[in-house]
Amino acid sequence: MRGDILDTAISNGDFLCNSRGTPIELAGYEELLQRVLIRLTVKKGSFVYDKSLGSRLYTLKATDGNIKERALALAREALIEVPEVAVDDVKIALTNGGENLELTVILAVNNTEKEVVMTI
Repeated sequence: MRGDILDTAISNGDFLCNSRGTPIELAGYEELLQRVLIRLTVKKGSFVYDKSLGSRLYTLKATDGNIKERALALAREALIEVPEVAVDDVKIALTNGGENLELTVILAVNNTEKEVVMTI
């Protein structure tokens, strides 16, 4: 893991700050998980400074054939540049009366299982 890397904690698109208003820094495992979440949730090609950042998971539709296999492939594609993390599985559920997909991406991070849940 890249232990020397620091990042600023983000929540709902904004910096998280402590009680003094100073941005909270992340390192180690927490920084890695934030990187994973960003790569899975950002639409691939939408970040002007790095068009390869993100995923194409947003293209999934409830009516897609082989949706689980496609979701698994897209999650793995998004995290290809994060060698510390492996995508083991993806669970899919319909929400909002079938309007949305809820994806649970099951990851192996340093021999520990971690689930990331996102709605499309």
